[in-house]
Amino acid sequence: MTAEYVITGAGFVMPCGDGIEAARASWAAQTPCFAELPPPFAPGRGAVCAPSTTGIIPPIQNRRLDRPSRFAWIAAHQAFQSANLEVTEHNSPRIGIAIGTMSGGDEATEGFRRPYLEKGPSAASPLLFPNCVAVAISGHLSIAFKLRGPATTQFAREASFFAALDQAMRWLGSGMAEAMLVVGTDGLFPLLPELLRKSRLSTRGACPRIGSRQGMLPGEGAQAFIVERSDRAHERHAPILGYIRGLANCAPATPSSYDRSHALAEAAAAITPAIPDAWIGGASGHRILDDIEAPLHPWNHRWPSPRHPKTLWGEFCGSGGQLMAAALVDPAQRILITIPQSFGGQYAAVVEKP
Repeated sequence: MTAEYVITGAGFVMPCGDGIEAARASWAAQTPCFAELPPPFAPGRGAVCAPSTTGIIPPIQNRRLDRPSRFAWIAAHQAFQSANLEVTEHNSPRIGIAIGTMSGGDEATEGFRRPYLEKGPSAASPLLFPNCVAVAISGHLSIAFKLRGPATTQFAREASFFAALDQAMRWLGSGMAEAMLVVGTDGLFPLLPELLRKSRLSTRGACPRIGSRQGMLPGEGAQAFIVERSDRAHERHAPILGYIRGLANCAPATPSSYDRSHALAEAAAAITPAIPDAWIGGASGHRILDDIEAPLHPWNHRWPSPRHPKTLWGEFCGSGGQLMAAALVDPAQRILITIPQSFGGQYAAVVEKP
């Protein structure tokens, strides 16, 4: 990256609560947010969000949103506030939006299809249909916050947020946008816990343990960040929460865990010439992710031991956005983030505090 990119605003909807202070307290306590899932979810354990929309989302629109869109709207509202960035009809900078999601559209799709299958076409609700595609999330936010810059929705499984961040920085570097709203968002839906349980991917104990192969913690939520070039952020005297010192991804030679581990190590080495003060890991109890990330510690024995946000807040909590959230609330100054992905390229990032 030739330009310097900074995070000037952040907003979180998490199983531990809303806002950066809730995330900071949860991260310091290292207390998992698991609980028995309430109806209408299938029986099982998970990390569920229950944010308040009062004063943020108009009631008539709130009723039409699915969970990922609702979470993303609240997190984006917090991010714009913390960045001191206001968009009005008379002040409309070119702000783009980049969404990373793993399950966006799935809740609406299940809600649309179940009545159709049980009672026939007349039972399918046309109000649910627009949310069946994940790009609806960026549409909702663009209208709500008057965003007129470029937009993208990235599906890169567990690295979806960082794929969105990568594209956002490319647009900032080319001048296509003055600022980018980058959001990772996901929501649980009734069928998902059942699918995870039957495929033995969700934890079969109280909470996930890295390397146990006992499964991950299903979670949900949204993490939103305002990302800008540092020169523009300094011009408008914006608060700087963190500098993005590096973002890299590396494609493995084969789909094997061994080659994925090497790809993740190469991505991390490319942006980490110095020993980081802290390491945020992306493993979650999911056997594939654990097998990719676990070999990195012996290879880089001088690094600190990794800490794993997904064991606290869940695997589907923003498709990787919770890793950036943990980096911002961690007290360390220079933080390495590794993002193992169960399919495709492996990501790593470095964030430094002011």
